[in-house]
Amino acid sequence: MNNPIIKRRTRLSSVWLIPLVAIFVSLWFVVQHYMQRGTEIEIRFASAEGIEAGRTLIKTLNVDVGVVTQVEINSDLETVSVVARIKAQAEDLLRQDSQFWVVKPRVGSKGVSGLSTLFSGAYIELEPGNDYPGKTSFIGLENPPLTPANKKGLNIFLISNSAASLNAGDPVLFKGFEVGQITQIEVLNPTQLKTSLFIESPYDKMVTSNTRFYNASGVSLQINAQSVAMHTDAMETTLTGGIAFDLPKSSSPGRQVVDGTEFKLYPDRNAIDTHPFQFSVDYLLLFDRSVRGLNIGEVVEYRGIKVGSVVDIAFQYLSESQFEKADNPKVPVLIRLDPGRILAEDSPKSSEKLTALLRQHVSRGLKAALKTGSLVTGQSFIQLDFYPDLPVGEMKKVGRYNTLPTTADDLDSLISGMTAFTHKLNQLPLDESVEQINATLLSVNQTLLSLEQSIKSIDALADSANQFVSSDAVMQLPEQLNALLQTTQSSLNQIASEDGLSNELNNTLLKLKATLNSVQRAAEKVEQQPNSVIFGSDNKIDTIPGSKP
Repeated sequence: MNNPIIKRRTRLSSVWLIPLVAIFVSLWFVVQHYMQRGTEIEIRFASAEGIEAGRTLIKTLNVDVGVVTQVEINSDLETVSVVARIKAQAEDLLRQDSQFWVVKPRVGSKGVSGLSTLFSGAYIELEPGNDYPGKTSFIGLENPPLTPANKKGLNIFLISNSAASLNAGDPVLFKGFEVGQITQIEVLNPTQLKTSLFIESPYDKMVTSNTRFYNASGVSLQINAQSVAMHTDAMETTLTGGIAFDLPKSSSPGRQVVDGTEFKLYPDRNAIDTHPFQFSVDYLLLFDRSVRGLNIGEVVEYRGIKVGSVVDIAFQYLSESQFEKADNPKVPVLIRLDPGRILAEDSPKSSEKLTALLRQHVSRGLKAALKTGSLVTGQSFIQLDFYPDLPVGEMKKVGRYNTLPTTADDLDSLISGMTAFTHKLNQLPLDESVEQINATLLSVNQTLLSLEQSIKSIDALADSANQFVSSDAVMQLPEQLNALLQTTQSSLNQIASEDGLSNELNNTLLKLKATLNSVQRAAEKVEQQPNSVIFGSDNKIDTIPGSKP
């Protein structure tokens, strides 16, 4: 009997292929699982409102790219950490500047958003960035970003003293069309605010170096010495607020600006025409009279041409010695002149050129006067002009401002002069003068009464003289004298025989005849002018030798 031959096999049995294949398939599934489950990320939020582990999805452009796997509070007890898985095919979206926020119903100035989440629940929106990928830890936003990170456009900044009625998300308008929005408002210092804007492409080409931005909120109403102006932009900005931009009147387009350029924010549309230039110079005017009717924003003119405007009216520009210790403090008015209007040059050097030019003109009589622009509204404005008849002033330094000499040259000055005259007139002793005048009139009245009585007495005397002259005795007196002369003549004829006596008698008779003739002429004169008995006859002017009688 042959012994069996035993041979040892060195290769594995085919039976082992089954578990090996199973292991390989299992490993392949495991690797595939880990490869397909995506990247785990952590997002930190201030609150986990609306977020649930296993249910809250992460979406991009309304496509699911991940899911929240865990929600836990952090050790600072102020924030929460949300752990989520991003699908492998979406891992490239996790960049350094990617942003996450919770989409839920919100009510804002631009309406209601996120209404779809009322039925499907809140979800986390992922906005991919433009930076390099590989980041896994993020800080979630409280609100959706105002500007998409991948959107083309221009980011600019506005500097202002106030941001009244403006909020992040408010629109930016150009010619009434929305071309961007406010992205952020921050405080730079106690007196300045910085507002960030995003202008969408292709409207960003409209923003140039000469562009001016202004607050388009509400209605702008301006009343000045020349007119009444009202301006309003789109209804949306009128009710909710917003910013608009435009070019000032008669301004060139200017050059293109780069991202991050800073502009000044003007309070309204009228302001960009009032100060359309980038560079200006402030001067201080000190008036020694009332400035009633002069408002901030009123024009400053040179012989009817606008060269600037009024910036402020306040005593803060005066020092302690000029206000508190002064006997008659002056009223300071701060004006702003535009070198671009006067020198046709809008540059940093134009300010120095304008000051040097005004200094020369002041030495030749240039002064600033407050003038009345409208008798109806009482509005006033400032006018620069030369006054050669007045003493020449000088440009001084008050604080950090140069001053221009002032004068009074308007209707109020005339009224002030009349007021001063009236005040001096009131100080005169008019009551005593009136009493003296009354006493004088009384004395004159008494004198007139006395004169009237005297005239009546004279009239009575004249009547008596007339009666005397008209009496029969006076009328018979010439006849009786004539008879007496005849009797006397006859008597003389009788004694004519005696020579000496005769001559003497003849002389006597001649004299007597002359006397009688004078008496006759007097009687005739009295008969013609009875008052001659009292007033006498008129004195005739002596005849000048050589003249005609």
